Amino acid sequence: MQFNYFLFILLFSSFSLCSQAATDKIILTVQTDVYEDYLCLLNERDPLDISDFTGACSRRDVVDIILLQQALKRGGLELPVSFRTGHYELRNRQLLEEGFLLVSVDTFWLTEAQKVQEHLYISEPILRKGEYVAGFYTSPHNKKALAARSLIDIQQLSGVSSQNWTADWQAMQQLGLKQLIDESIWVSQVKLVDRQFVDFMLAPFNVGFAKNNLELVIIPNIAVKLDDSRHYVISKNHPLADSAFKAINTGIAKMRQSGQIHKAYSDAGFFYAIEHKWKIINN
Repeated sequence: MQFNYFLFILLFSSFSLCSQAATDKIILTVQTDVYEDYLCLLNERDPLDISDFTGACSRRDVVDIILLQQALKRGGLELPVSFRTGHYELRNRQLLEEGFLLVSVDTFWLTEAQKVQEHLYISEPILRKGEYVAGFYTSPHNKKALAARSLIDIQQLSGVSSQNWTADWQAMQQLGLKQLIDESIWVSQVKLVDRQFVDFMLAPFNVGFAKNNLELVIIPNIAVKLDDSRHYVISKNHPLADSAFKAINTGIAKMRQSGQIHKAYSDAGFFYAIEHKWKIINN
């Protein structure tokens, strides 16, 4: 992907990401819809004090944001956080590599992070290998997909994912689907499934789709394991790189020991398939 450095400076100069030297606050970029759910879950609570993650707006990527802030604090790095909202799916990695961002609020698959570890520190896992179980989401009008109850049934269907999401793509390839479509934009995947151009997509449990007049439902009683771990990544080229890396790992260790991490994702419904003993069709 070609990167226009002049355009980059123009777009992000308003952030003052460089000029502040990141010593007075931590800038975090986040997708607009995720930030809206983050505020909804907070409900004016302090994110550093939250221990109950239940709620209609709770989901995996919202939990990621809160746990990141809590890990930084518990690790001893207490700086105010400022959010910048927008569409950052394809830009965050470059921002991190250049040192314009300290850390990504959305965690990386380990296999993805390792590709750029020359520029990024990789935290201890926030979701360990084997813990990430995803659901099959389809249109509520797709009767064939909704009737699927086994790997053989799923193999008669088409799916959509992105080659940029290594664990998702690998799991989808291993299912042996009738057809697998590569689409890098999340909302575009949802639209393809909503309009029944594709039968299903993978997503974490308790993810929200009821926006932009789009509606997907989960295929009941079956799920798929994504065989990788997820991690926060920290820019090595940022002034706070070393202190943030140490703080996040220290915080994760403390929260892991106390059971806080598992409880947070469980509250959000992320472990629903495991807790309700749904069939993992790629075990």
